[in-house]
Amino acid sequence: MTLLTKRMRTQTVRNASLGLIKVRRDERTGALMYQQRGGNQSAVDAGGVSLDTYIHALFGLTMQTGACNVLMIGCAGGTLATMLQRVGLQVTAVDIDNASFTLARQHFGMPRAVRCHVGDGLAFMQRTRAKFDVVIVDAFIGEKVPPQFTGDAFCAAAKRCLSKTGAIFVNVCLDGRADRTADAIALTLKRNGWPTRLLDEPGPQRNAIVLAGRVRALTRPKFLMRPQVRPGYIIRALKAMRYRRPRA
Repeated sequence: MTLLTKRMRTQTVRNASLGLIKVRRDERTGALMYQQRGGNQSAVDAGGVSLDTYIHALFGLTMQTGACNVLMIGCAGGTLATMLQRVGLQVTAVDIDNASFTLARQHFGMPRAVRCHVGDGLAFMQRTRAKFDVVIVDAFIGEKVPPQFTGDAFCAAAKRCLSKTGAIFVNVCLDGRADRTADAIALTLKRNGWPTRLLDEPGPQRNAIVLAGRVRALTRPKFLMRPQVRPGYIIRALKAMRYRRPRA
């Protein structure tokens, strides 16, 4: 759930390869939202801190790993990259839309220190020589994870670019209790030899995070960076998240 009011004003519109991008501002709080193809891809307060529970969950999980070097597939407003960079992590972001990097820097305050690469995220993972401590997939076409990040090729590419003690986090939007998308991704990773877990939110329409790699000791993520807009909601939502086993 994104914590913005109904008093939204469109600040800018940009054509992109995956569809029109709108940046909208909440006139009461100063918060910003990044929208594309019917999906709300990013929401931040006036200081650039996310208003999305799943971003705070990904941030908290990454901080638990002790990572120094993070690869992010998907940028949108770049809010997670910004938060990770602020606490001293080295972040590399890959997005197929160059417009996302431009908007993330112009409107959402993403630092220049975030290394940006335009192109397909899977192709980047397949050719890079770098090793990353954490790989985060937060990429969507509308509300769906692109298919290249749900199969065996993604699992093989992750093994290639992830450090031996690293972790993978895949954010998934679920449409109803019967939606097994996150479960299917987790089971595919498991079939390819990855230890896996699922961190799920309550409710029907929600986000779930697939965890793979060195993730067995990770606890429920804590609230580590306070936004200006309704922080209490995010605190409660994080406390409501639970680990569960993937279901076929």
